[in-house]
Amino acid sequence: MAAPYQPQNVSAEQADGNVLITWSPSLGATSYTVLRVTDPINLTNPVTFSSLTGYQYVDSRANSGVNYPVVGTQYYYQVTAVNGDGSSSGSSWASAIPAPPSEMSLAELRLRAQQTADRVNSDFVSTSEWNAFARLAMYELYDILMTAYEDYFASEYIVIQTNGTQASYPLPDGATNYLGRYNTNTSGTPAPAFYKLAGMDLNVNTSVLTPSRVSLLRYEFIKRNQYVYPNSTSTIYGVYNMRYRIMGNNINIIPTPAGNQTLIAWYSPRLPALLQDNDLTTIGVSGWLRYPIVRMAKYALDKEEADTSRLDAEILFLKTRIEQASENRDAGIPDKISETRVDPLYGGVGFGGGLSSGGGW
Repeated sequence: MAAPYQPQNVSAEQADGNVLITWSPSLGATSYTVLRVTDPINLTNPVTFSSLTGYQYVDSRANSGVNYPVVGTQYYYQVTAVNGDGSSSGSSWASAIPAPPSEMSLAELRLRAQQTADRVNSDFVSTSEWNAFARLAMYELYDILMTAYEDYFASEYIVIQTNGTQASYPLPDGATNYLGRYNTNTSGTPAPAFYKLAGMDLNVNTSVLTPSRVSLLRYEFIKRNQYVYPNSTSTIYGVYNMRYRIMGNNINIIPTPAGNQTLIAWYSPRLPALLQDNDLTTIGVSGWLRYPIVRMAKYALDKEEADTSRLDAEILFLKTRIEQASENRDAGIPDKISETRVDPLYGGVGFGGGLSSGGGW
């Protein structure tokens, strides 16, 4: 009897923070050993998983104890076949980067797109071009999810203190302005860069503990003559003259607000740029990363002037499925809600009669 053959067809695939390593059976093997490192040249941070009798292993928090895989870290895996006479030489290395549930690393996005385009190991599209395609495709998905789900990811806000003379205020660029979310601060962490505005509020009192706020409406040019002085900014019943509009990288308030007023802009931040292989996506909606994968593949084949009809059909299908899924995402309440109250006592809409079925709002 001799030592077993070297394992072949080793691959590594991540999902939900775990990594699945698979390989083909080796002649003469009775078990297998998987070596995991963070640097295959210097064998840095080695972890060994021994006495494996199948042809796959899941590197997960449950199996690895204190040596669980860390999200965002690139790992390299090598498989060795073992029997009573010794061990084979190590297999070729396979690499994967664990990502949180529903997310992927840039490296995996790029690989999946290359597989979809049938362009693995092709040099016609460079790595930097694939990465640029990924950034474009991720923003397309971001826009579709915002529109379909009406989910603007608007957890971020900035606070604008007016000064009585300024009508236009810069939006956060993520680097230089609105440090610490306040435009008056000069140190701290910049607010995330602005992408889309979700809404504007105006404080109508000066209380810090119990502020009263009203929502500002967007400026409509056709009503431009309504936004004139005197600038009656607000009452407890609402805002009369003050409106807002986005102008380039600034938000413009019409008319010029009085001093010492507090405006709160709720907004969607830009997506983090995917630059390095271990950068992770941050969409957080399960199942839809197939969209940017297919879109990246189409960008690549468009460059080659190749046929993309199959990809066009899948892109349309995925967009339709996203829109369909958005209609039943929240099953706890009806997806259609009327704006008028049906009074069950008098059997009408509001208090004027009409419908007799009752039923709340």
